[in-house]
Amino acid sequence: MATYYSIYVVLICSATFAAAADAFPPWCVVPSTLHVLQNETCATYQSVASDKVVWYAMRGEEENKQVILDLSGWPAALNLTASLSASMSDLTLVGGTTVVSGALTWWQVSYVFCKPTTRYPGSGGGWRPDPLLAADNGAILLEAGVAQPLWLDLKVPYDIPEGEYAGSVILKVEFNNGSSLTQVIEIEVTVWKIDLPRVLDAMFPAIFSFDVENLNAVYSTITDDLKDAFFDILTDQRIGGNNLYTTVPANITDSLYLAAGGNHWLTLYNVNKALEIASGRPPPYVRAPRDSCVNFTDALVAKTLAILAPVVQEYEARNILENVFVYGFDEVGPECLQSIRNIFGAIKQVWPQLRTVAVLNWAPPTDLPLDVWVLQYEEFDPAQAQPWLDAGKQQWWYHCIEPSGLQYLNTFIERPLMETRLLFWLACAHQVSGWLFWSDVLWQRYPAANTPISRLEDTARTDFDPANYVWYPETDIFANGDGNLLYPGSQGPVPSVRLHNMRDGFEDAELLKMLTPSEAQSVVLPLVRSPTDYTLEPLLLEQQRMQAAGLVLKERRSP
Repeated sequence: MATYYSIYVVLICSATFAAAADAFPPWCVVPSTLHVLQNETCATYQSVASDKVVWYAMRGEEENKQVILDLSGWPAALNLTASLSASMSDLTLVGGTTVVSGALTWWQVSYVFCKPTTRYPGSGGGWRPDPLLAADNGAILLEAGVAQPLWLDLKVPYDIPEGEYAGSVILKVEFNNGSSLTQVIEIEVTVWKIDLPRVLDAMFPAIFSFDVENLNAVYSTITDDLKDAFFDILTDQRIGGNNLYTTVPANITDSLYLAAGGNHWLTLYNVNKALEIASGRPPPYVRAPRDSCVNFTDALVAKTLAILAPVVQEYEARNILENVFVYGFDEVGPECLQSIRNIFGAIKQVWPQLRTVAVLNWAPPTDLPLDVWVLQYEEFDPAQAQPWLDAGKQQWWYHCIEPSGLQYLNTFIERPLMETRLLFWLACAHQVSGWLFWSDVLWQRYPAANTPISRLEDTARTDFDPANYVWYPETDIFANGDGNLLYPGSQGPVPSVRLHNMRDGFEDAELLKMLTPSEAQSVVLPLVRSPTDYTLEPLLLEQQRMQAAGLVLKERRSP
């Protein structure tokens, strides 16, 4: 017999304007994989819209939906403003006791202005949804004449029974003349008897580079609280990490904090740095030279080992050596093979348990002292990958600003949100073990300085320029959102719809990893078949998720 709980969510909107509307604005519930533009309405998404919030989730999983408020019929002359607050009850057993509180929250879907760039096709387009802004002092503006999506978030606790849950969202608009309009939206939640693996036990982990120093672009002082707030949100979204490109061994305090959150793919040191310094190349050191590869001589190997020795000793003493790896040779060519063999071989000889990771867009020999071969995902060749897997090693994938063609899946702000999620589905069709991303917090602006994101005149549009001048000062070419999944808020990190969809993709991957390889392919291939062959249908994605869960539950019921 199913166990029922009640969820009551109250969103109260106070409005002040000359004349009140006489009916609640049109609204609908749509998937979180959609970019809702301000000039769109529920009619735009008629094929996927619903009149209730319906979620299916594992225990421990986080899920989202959007509620579109269509204010296009409310004349701007009304000068509508709204004080929008949320009152959310506990998850309560009907006729029983409280189980858990704080499972539901919400944000205002907000907009950044995307300028066209020559770096990749399909860029620009003006106002695009991405930041998720919390209400300032419990209030946001509902602007007349446009659509306003609300982002609903459910965090399913681990310690509740599986079954069907029910609840509601109450939207209430109060006018300054004392009148009000109310709309109730039902919530249905199906919780599967499946636990999402925690970050520490992830079957599809992430290496996402986060350089604390990047916070200096906005914040005058990087306090421990500010730094930890960024660590926390990234860990919560399953992509917690530190700086892949560190020029010194990782900060032990930061590593301890991240390891305590379950992160176990943390950079200890980037051996590229010693190689770049030896090459005579001037700073800043971002990656090894693409056109040359200085050999790791015996002296350079000895110097690198001397740097690592006290660091490894300290990490062993703190019992977190298993949480870290040594990185290097970022996107270098086969001419670096001997250098890779020299330095990683020396490291593995002294510390066999210390993992080694490199991004190589060519097939390395299986006897290379490399534990994780990271490949740009569109370069995947199963014939090259299989010997590596047969040798008991891991292949991970990554993306960056490439592949940038419109036909490829990527995570630029302008690209359909569902592409973000499908990257990880594709990986699960090919026994890929994890995903790497070069940066999740980089706000490189030119020529203006960065300031925390804020609303423009209390609207959903913001003043933050999403153009990331990644290669400045070498060039003024930029990318919208590449290297940036979070926004700098005045009080700390501001999430984005891309970040939440990326988290959903990692959660999907954990579910798919519970299947056999053949089962995973049967679930994935109707949705995504290659880097350029995929289906952007949100309802099909939900259907395939349910199929995956059904297969997992069937296997667990089998004798």
